[in-house]
Amino acid sequence: MKIKIGTRGSKLALYQANLVKERLSEYYKGLSKNISIEIITIKTTGDKILNASLSSFGGKGLFVKEIEEALFGGDIDIAVHSLKDVPQIIPDGLILGATLKRDDPRDCVILKDKPQTLGEAYSENFASLLKSRAIVGTSSLRRRSLMARLRNDLVFEPLRGNIDTRLEKLKNGFFDAIVLSSAGLIRLNLEHLIDIYLDPIKFIPQCGQGVIAIEHKTGRDDIKEIISPLNDSDTYAAVFAERACIKELNCGCASPVGAYAYLKNGVLYIKGFVSNIQGEYLEDEFNGKKDDYEKIGRSLALRLIDKGAFQILSKNNL
Repeated sequence: MKIKIGTRGSKLALYQANLVKERLSEYYKGLSKNISIEIITIKTTGDKILNASLSSFGGKGLFVKEIEEALFGGDIDIAVHSLKDVPQIIPDGLILGATLKRDDPRDCVILKDKPQTLGEAYSENFASLLKSRAIVGTSSLRRRSLMARLRNDLVFEPLRGNIDTRLEKLKNGFFDAIVLSSAGLIRLNLEHLIDIYLDPIKFIPQCGQGVIAIEHKTGRDDIKEIISPLNDSDTYAAVFAERACIKELNCGCASPVGAYAYLKNGVLYIKGFVSNIQGEYLEDEFNGKKDDYEKIGRSLALRLIDKGAFQILSKNNL
């Protein structure tokens, strides 16, 4: 078996691609089957835009466009993505065939000035650690919306680039704090830098956050069979409930929205929110059977819509 994996060239993306490579190699080695895996790095449009908001150029899909073109062209067999970078609607002819078990879904905060005692790296009152009119680095409208609900005096500045670049900007004093995905830091052995973990039930993550996904062409039953051992069914149900919710809301990448689903005692729970740049905010939750994950996600979206989600979201376009 020969497999070509397509990925972005960042340190984090390469870690994720190598993780998929290692797990496939280990699995098939255990079955005494030979598998040859090559990693091919592809520079995406999103990697080239460093000094502007992605939303003004087309959104998160800019991190997958060229990789998906390589799938269509046959240059690669599978693509490995951070699922949060994959739009809710993917091109006809492609499919998200597997999701690895979810890593930490939470957002986290790294502070420039470390307090003397922080205690456990999670605090419901972390906003009190920030000085008046503290500058917070994040380019995510979702994170800005949620942070602003905790403190209305915070000043938000754009934060782009890979993890090392973002950490360097904090170190050099451009920000008082930055907000990042915990999973990326943990994967790169930078967990020790995290000062505060944000509860995902209260600080709702981006759809698919913390999940590595594998994409391939439809009709490639050989690829589907090869990658199937890596799929975690609980993660798959949770993230596709989240994706169904966001898709039903039909909101663009410039909208502050979030969805988080998880399984507990066999029940699939999902919580989501919508907001806008004026600060209006609406959240709700839903639950049901794991196998009904798409229905559960859509049901949550419909509850939000009934409560006025479209009216709130429409103000983001004014």
